Amino acid sequence: MKIAFVFNKKTNSSLEQAEFDTPETVSAIHHALVSGGHEVVDVDMSGENLSGSISKLITVKPDIIFNTAEGYYGVGRESLGPTLFEQLQIPYVGSGPYGCFLTLDKFLTKQMVASRKIPVVEGYFVNFVDELDSIRREIVYPAFVKPNYEGSSKGITSRSVCKDADELLAYGTECLKIFPQGILIERYIPGRDISVPYIAGLGESGVLESLEYVVQSLKEGTEFIYDYDLKNFYDDAVSVKCPAAIDPSIRLALIEMMKRIVPALGVVDFARADFRLTPEGELYFLELNALPSLQPGAGVFEATQCLGLDYNQTILKILEAATTRLKLTGKGSRSPKRLRTLKNPNVALVYNLRRKDISDPNYEHEAEFDSQRTVDALRRTLEGFSLTVVPIEANKQLMENLKESKVDVVFNIAEGSNKRAREAQVPAICDLLGIEHTASDATCLAITLDKAITKKLLSQDGILTPQYRLYQGSARGVEPGLRFPVICKPNHEGTSKGIGDTCVVSSQEELEQEASRQWKKFREPILCEEYIEGREFTIGVLGNSTLKVLGPMEIVFNSEGGKYPVYSFEAKHVEPTNNPIFSLNCPVSLGREMDRKIISFAKKCFTSLGCRDVARIDFRIDNRGNIFFIEINPLPGLAPNFSDLVILAEKSGMAYDSLIRRILTPAIQRWRNVERMKSW
Repeated sequence: MKIAFVFNKKTNSSLEQAEFDTPETVSAIHHALVSGGHEVVDVDMSGENLSGSISKLITVKPDIIFNTAEGYYGVGRESLGPTLFEQLQIPYVGSGPYGCFLTLDKFLTKQMVASRKIPVVEGYFVNFVDELDSIRREIVYPAFVKPNYEGSSKGITSRSVCKDADELLAYGTECLKIFPQGILIERYIPGRDISVPYIAGLGESGVLESLEYVVQSLKEGTEFIYDYDLKNFYDDAVSVKCPAAIDPSIRLALIEMMKRIVPALGVVDFARADFRLTPEGELYFLELNALPSLQPGAGVFEATQCLGLDYNQTILKILEAATTRLKLTGKGSRSPKRLRTLKNPNVALVYNLRRKDISDPNYEHEAEFDSQRTVDALRRTLEGFSLTVVPIEANKQLMENLKESKVDVVFNIAEGSNKRAREAQVPAICDLLGIEHTASDATCLAITLDKAITKKLLSQDGILTPQYRLYQGSARGVEPGLRFPVICKPNHEGTSKGIGDTCVVSSQEELEQEASRQWKKFREPILCEEYIEGREFTIGVLGNSTLKVLGPMEIVFNSEGGKYPVYSFEAKHVEPTNNPIFSLNCPVSLGREMDRKIISFAKKCFTSLGCRDVARIDFRIDNRGNIFFIEINPLPGLAPNFSDLVILAEKSGMAYDSLIRRILTPAIQRWRNVERMKSW
């Protein structure tokens, strides 16, 4: 077979490159693959020339990729390689984007493993110093501190074991400065570290002999901590004992645990899991590495020696695990089914067309619909991606038109009509017909169009949102108890419908009048919530497993906005550059700590509500720095140079076509995954 060997080569001893392969390891893996009679092409994905590496893969046209690349940046770095390989439709060795992303997040991995009834050490994920200060008195001491998204023992030192709250605060604060993405704080478990390698097709269900690391000249009574210095600079002082000195019952328990852990984490082909074994014989899962070291002398090779395999044979067994899983033909080219190139999908642009002008008295009924100008701009942009695009209006003939058009993917901007779940209509029809679509699914869109339900769900997840009452036309009026001022708005509407000069009230009497007025106009529940005096922002979120945040963008009200300014219906339908009520400031920074809080806040809202691909979130910050969720739009407007998300993207350095591509790409990837499954 022709194999592309993809790696990150270590060029220095910096913390950033700690997980990369040394030149000696790269050479050893290359020669091991060649020893199997394969043609091997090296592809180093280090440095800034990522596009060059991708071009090389396209040119080489390998039958399979042998991947050890760790990636450079961010909490999703290990999933970069697998994501690219899937986009290029090239089979590869090792776990996919899901498994690599999940297992790099130690806290999330433990939650997943615990759900399979595997014992884990209780702990906390912390990414802000003020959180650290609030939980340090709740921790059981001694506690253990380590970065949540790092391998190769980064951030682990003798100080990682903290005897009391003061030590925890001191070392935790230092760690957060170096690893701002977050740290994991756990109850420290005395005992021994036991590692269990995994290679599919070997051992018992892929589980190999367990091993442990032994350090030379360890002081009597001192716990062994396999810290960063030992692993990276003094590895000669550490030896591997395989099989580990454990009772047969412990060995069997490890095998049974691994059988549940590996599939739960989406791991394939090869991996390594770490456990803690107490003096009393209790086992605790610590973490799993979906891209373990293949350096000669690493633990996995000690384990395969027990099976009579040398280094080269072990590397070829890892390759064999992938070719067996992928049903590749072995020494020749790929099987015909795997070689089949998926065509570009046919895309339907599904929309509701606004036919009324803003001067029309009935304009408000179509205010959320898109203009012909927006539909045309989107169509041109999608066609610019070399796609066949079919515009289809979301009317009563939608289902028949989708079936007749034989489309593969729907780019959905349709708001729907009638009833409070109207935004869910197009996704529900797509699901019924088995057609993939962009943006969130029917459940998410139905929930988020109901402001009160959305607030309840987010409140349960600890997200601040203003106190509220829901008025439903009762003669008893609005239930008292809210602090004034209070803002009233329809519960099931978007585009700032109902928000205008009279919507903010200062007394119970005014509240009753405004709620009644809006009820008569919209004939739906009216949300009455405490008005948050402060600055108003909106923020965009793109992606799924890895989220990209755009903004925040501040809606800066001028004196025309009055005492209690609002982003009104009238103001929202005026060109932003000519708006007499407000101006838009983006990107805006509120200081490093607050910026982190806002990003965390936006991502939590997005994931808590089950959003997908894209959303825009509105929030206010009061004078005390509290961030309040106002509402979310998981089907935001995409009018060029007009819609908030488009302006957010442009001011954040993302062109219009790039924004549309970011929204479309996940849907195409979901469609391709389904098509590949059919071909298998």
